[in-house]
This record gives sequence, structure tokens and C-alpha cells, in this order.
Amino acid sequence: MAGDDPDLRPVADVLSLGGGRYFLEVARSDSIRQAAERLGIAPSAISRQIARLEHGLNAQLIERRADGVVLTQAGRVLLTHLEAIQDRLDRIGEDIADLNALRRGKVRIATVEGITRPFLSDRIAQFRQHHPGVAFHLRACGRQRVLEMLEQRHAQIGFIYDHFSHPALIEAGRWCQPLLALAPPDHPLAARRGLGIAELSVQPCALPDETFGIHHLVRRVFARAGLAINAPVVADNLAFLCDHAIRCGLITYMPRQAAQDAIGSGQLVPLDLICPEFQHRHIYAVIRREHVLPPAAQSFLSDTLAAFMHEARQEVAGIQDGVQAPLQE
Repeated sequence: MAGDDPDLRPVADVLSLGGGRYFLEVARSDSIRQAAERLGIAPSAISRQIARLEHGLNAQLIERRADGVVLTQAGRVLLTHLEAIQDRLDRIGEDIADLNALRRGKVRIATVEGITRPFLSDRIAQFRQHHPGVAFHLRACGRQRVLEMLEQRHAQIGFIYDHFSHPALIEAGRWCQPLLALAPPDHPLAARRGLGIAELSVQPCALPDETFGIHHLVRRVFARAGLAINAPVVADNLAFLCDHAIRCGLITYMPRQAAQDAIGSGQLVPLDLICPEFQHRHIYAVIRREHVLPPAAQSFLSDTLAAFMHEARQEVAGIQDGVQAPLQE
């Protein structure tokens, strides 16, 4: 460090004590008096700072003349370096201004797979329409790995399904996403109403593997009921599980967001399952405790949380419309 080497202390003085700024103004003005007027300080203050620089650098930097000052050879060398430093500082300021104006930046996200399609893909696409200079690095992985990436600072924002507890992480927002039991529309249980867990336990299912919180939640609910789950197919890819459930007539378990395309196309339908443990589940946005996000990451997180609220309002409105519709017939 500069403070540890006596030969580098004058350079540290140039940067930290204002002497360099005063010297630059004198060199540009060719006059201590004019430099003082531009800086709004007394000429004697500038003279003291330059004398301190000369003493620290052990070199005469200016020659005083009746009509002003001229730089010595050492002074010209110092001027060259200070102008380069000033250019670098200006670029730093411009780069930070670009970050604050979202003209550049990088957002690093770790997320469970269930929110990537289509929600996160749509959010990133819309954000980049307004801020094309912002890049994204998204890692889709298991719930535990999401938490680890946040803790290890490999990600700025994490999205997970279901409740979490971690001393280094905090919730930034949540979106209610009940866990659904999904099946093709021609499944024997698709038209039944008021289903219980016991009726599902005898049906084969395609289940997310143990890297998903869904896996543990489903097994926990069945175990509490004293039931075993019939899962001949277990996989770490939700898109595969949806496709396999459609192809083979199986039940699968995931939140609506994870199966939005299949539900929207009518290839999978939510079963009318009565299970409070599945109802009160959320997608969580998670960040590190006491971490100040960079401007691009903070702006994207704010937009995403606003989208959470918008989607939640739409879902509530859809449920209310469904309840009111029979009354209007």
C-alpha cells in the first residue's frame, strides 16, 4: 500500500490532499492567482499545496515569473500523469452514471426451474426492451443450490418455492403459488370434485426429485396422512415431467407457473384436491441480508415484485369471476 512505502507517499498526497487538483488548475491557468479565482480559494493556499508537493516529490514543479508561472520539466511530467489520472476518474464517473441510469449493468439470478418459463423469461425480455445495455446471467438449479449461490455471492437475486430459513438471507417479496396436482383432462380423477390425498395416493405420478422443495413437501404431506406416494417416474426437469404426465396419463405436482403452457393449452388440468398444506405456498424472491443491490439488479427486482402483485391480483379476479359466473346464468 502507498502508506507503507515512503517513496510513494508524495503520490498519495497528490491524490488525497487536493494538491494535485490545485496543481492541475495552476498548470492550465499559467497563474496561481487565476487558479485561485477559479477554485474560490486564497492564492496562499495554492502556494502551500504546491510547496508541499515539491517537498514531497523532491523536485521544483513551477517557476514563478512576473507574468505568471511556467512548468519545469518535472512539472510537465507530473502534469502528464495527473491528466491521465483525471481522465480515468472522469471515466469512472461516467461508468457509474451509466450504471445508475441503467445504460449498463449485469443482473445475476439463481432460481428454481418452476419460475423460469414463462414468468422470468417474460420479465427479462420486457426489462431489456427498456434497458438493452443490461445483461442477465440466470442459473436454474435446485432450491438448496439457489440459497448457496446467494450466500456465496454468485447470485444477486434468488427465486425459490416454499418457505425458507437462512441467517444470511432475507425475503424481498413473495407470490402465492399453491402446489397443484395436475393430470391430463382424460385422467380418471380429472372430473371428480373434492378429492383427498388418499384418492391420489393410489394413482401413479411423475414427481420432481429431491433437489426440489416440491418433492419433500409432497412426501411430507402423504407421510402425515400415513400414505405412500406412487411415483414410478422421478426427474430433475419440470418440463420433462409435464410432457411425461401428458404422454403417459400420470399425475404430476408443481405450481401453476411451472406448468403454465400445458395448463393454458388444456393438456393438463388442476385436480380439485382439498389439501390445505398445498394451498398456502409461495414463490419467494430472496436476497442477501444487508446487501445493497447494484442499480440494475434493484430495478429488475422492483419490477419483478410489481409483477408478482399484478399476477396475484389477476388470479384473485379470475377466482372471483369463476365464483360469480354461475349466479349470472
